[in-house]
Amino acid sequence: MPSTVLVGGFFGDEGKGKIVSYLAKNDNPSIVVRGGAGPNAGHTIKDGNTTYKVRMLPSGFLNKDAKVMIGPGVVVNPEVFFKEIEEYDVSGRAFLDNTVE
Repeated sequence: MPSTVLVGGFFGDEGKGKIVSYLAKNDNPSIVVRGGAGPNAGHTIKDGNTTYKVRMLPSGFLNKDAKVMIGPGVVVNPEVFFKEIEEYDVSGRAFLDNTVE
């Protein structure tokens, strides 16, 4: 099974979220994962005329067929995580790795 991994090297606003949301819509992955960050590192995603702001969910959540995973080592703010799950209707497809902090 092929995989696409996007890693940023500049530790900041370099457009990773925009690229991931594009790939999630066009490559139709079965799972999208957020890794190595916490709720202080958010993404703003534009889809047509709609703007989404996420702090815990991976940008690829826009793909309704993809499972949404918070990966190992991510610092999770439960309040933010559950609010985004409800707001963006991903409850049946959102998962936490058992090593999140």
